[in-house]
Amino acid sequence: MDKLGCKERGITLIELCLVVVILALLAAIAYPSYVQFVLKSHRVEATEALLTLAARQELYFSEFRRYTDSLLELGKSEPITLSGRYQLSVQLFDDGMSFLLRAQALGTQSQDTECATFSVNQLGQRNSAVPYAESCWR
Repeated sequence: MDKLGCKERGITLIELCLVVVILALLAAIAYPSYVQFVLKSHRVEATEALLTLAARQELYFSEFRRYTDSLLELGKSEPITLSGRYQLSVQLFDDGMSFLLRAQALGTQSQDTECATFSVNQLGQRNSAVPYAESCWR
């Protein structure tokens, strides 16, 4: 008892260690889910960039009767998205009558192994070679 007649209260080292262990377990469970959520949220950037470029390809085609392989002519000065998470590229086929636009994950976004590459062609087909393509575009 102290001078006022009250018992001194506090926490023991064992109690403190127990709280730290519980917090560490909760963090170990929550962190991977958080990382997956963040990676999934960045997919929107790739899909938006590709759909914008595909629309610009169609405008280019209406004027020149062929598609272009130049991102600059499509209004994109750099082949990387604004945040730097995706590398953009365009391939032409059939003498400029068809195209494939691709966004490849860069840096930490490449940890998104499920949806590391997005692509769309002149027909609007998205990631046609990947069985779960539609889930990546949502």
